[in-house]
Formats: sequence, structure tokens, C-alpha cells
Amino acid sequence: MVHQLSLVSTVSHSNYVQTISTLQALTGLLTPQLISTYTLVTKPHDVFKPKFEPGKVNQIEQFYMRCITTWNDKTGIELDLSSPLIENETEILVDRLFLGVDDRRNWTMQISDIPIAGKNQACSAQTIYESTLVHHHTKVMDKEKIQLDVSNESNMEIDDKDEDKKDNVKKEDIGTEIGKNNEEVRESDEKPKEDGEVKKNDAPIVQELEVLNRRDSFLQFLEDLGYDVINQFWMKGVRFFHGDVVIEIFKIFVRDDEKDAAKDKIRLKLLDPSNTFQIRTYINVPKSTDVELINQGTKDLLKLQDFLKNLIKLEIPDRMFMDSRVTYK
Repeated sequence: MVHQLSLVSTVSHSNYVQTISTLQALTGLLTPQLISTYTLVTKPHDVFKPKFEPGKVNQIEQFYMRCITTWNDKTGIELDLSSPLIENETEILVDRLFLGVDDRRNWTMQISDIPIAGKNQACSAQTIYESTLVHHHTKVMDKEKIQLDVSNESNMEIDDKDEDKKDNVKKEDIGTEIGKNNEEVRESDEKPKEDGEVKKNDAPIVQELEVLNRRDSFLQFLEDLGYDVINQFWMKGVRFFHGDVVIEIFKIFVRDDEKDAAKDKIRLKLLDPSNTFQIRTYINVPKSTDVELINQGTKDLLKLQDFLKNLIKLEIPDRMFMDSRVTYK
């Protein structure tokens, strides 16, 4: 859990190079960190239906959950944001994830509360809960038929070997007394052979069973967790660091179903066809009760806002658009 302070803005594609150069000079990072993520937006299966009663306040809230992983295929690595992405001319094809490929991935599941309300807010402040897990990203296999031998053939082979050992021991012992009783020698040699012949003639009993070979699947994990996938998007950009402030410049891509693509590919398009970049600056504070760190983080964001005022206008986002609570209608 973190308490996040943030300011947002936008910048046109024509000012992208100037913005990057300014942030490189400000932060001292000539090579910013790349952002390349894939996000699933999920919603709970069963939405809670509150029973309205006079004088009773509903305290149960459900949230949409974001599941974030890396976008590391060839397109995600080679896509150049400095060149404009023109609609109907630039082709963006990405690999499908859920095809049964055994790929180990880190998934970050994130739920965010609605930002704090107030008239004199200097920046947006909200609490974010997240957890990261490592998951093998494969599909669920179908049922497999296997044959199981229940006739204890392995035990029979062991018994035969034991009988042979006993025969050898008996032959050695009887050989020393061969002059005493030849009939006993014949009987002792013949009995194990007869037993062995009876066991070898027994036919093995084979039983056919159906076994569900169920491998790990992140979609199956979400299903068991009680969530349905309702949307997805891809994000590509760069990240700068200025003290404790994180500065992100990125574009968001969504699925384009208007045109066909190969079976193992998904065609993407810009969420904003105008090629505008989104900018987000934020500071994460460990606890929402640490007033000193919150005040210091707010001051750092305001200093950055004042420094970049002639280039970009950092402002507080509308808290209602950041409300991820599931509402019952």
C-alpha cells in the first residue's frame, strides 16, 4: 500500500523532442527508463447489491482491478514514439499472450481508492493497494487418457527374482547333502518353477482413467479469484526521475477490431488519434498518515510544476474520472 501524490498534463507530438530534452537537462538522465506495459482491466463476478435501510450506511465497496505485466515482444521493444503514428497508415501488430506458451511473467495486481476530496488541494492524493506475483503463463490442458496397470506386474517380477535367489541358495545347500536324499532335491527344484509359471501366465489387468492435466493459467487464476476481464490496453513511453518525483511520458494503445489480423496477433491503434502524449508526475509515500512526508512531497511536485510552467501545464486530474469503485445500478 502506498499513498500517491500526482499531477498530470498532456503534450503534443510536435513538442515531444523539446520536452524530452528539457527533462534530460533537468534530471541529468540522458537515457530515460523505458515504459512498456500490458494491462488487463478486471471487474468482480458478483457485484454486491446493498439493501437500503433507513439510518444504515453501506460500508462494503468493490473495485475494478488492474493486472499489469511487461509488453516485451518485438513490437513493444522496437516501437519508436518519436515518429508520429498515423491512423490507417502505421500498422502495429503485437503477439497474443494467452496462447499456451510457457512464459514466466510478473503480474502486478492493483486497486486504487478514489482521490481525497477538498477545495484547497495542491495535488491529487489517493491510496493504492497492489501485490505482485510470479506466474507461469500457460493455458489449461484438456483431459488426458492414461492406462494404469493394476495387476502388480512389478511385484510379480520382484517375486520371480526372489524365487530365483531362493533356488540358488537351496541348490547350494542341497548340493552338500546330495547323497542323502535325491528326491528332496528334485522337489525343491521343481516347486519354484511351477509357481513362477503360474504367475507368468496371469494376464495383466489394465484400467483406463481420465486425468485432468491442469497447468497454470493467469486467466484461470482471475476466474478463481472472482474477476472477469472487461478491457485491456498497452502503454509505451519513457520515465524520468527527479529526486523522489517520477515523471512519465507515454501513449496508450487499445485493440483495433475494425481490421483483421493473423491468428496469433492483435492489431493496435492509439487511444487518442491526435498523437498527444500523456504526462504523469507522482511521488509515492509509504503511509497516508505520515504528514511530514506528504507535505514534503507536495512541495516537490509544486516546485516541478513551477519549473515546467512554460513548457507543460501540470494540474490536478478530475477525481471522479479516477474513481475505480464498482457501482450497482
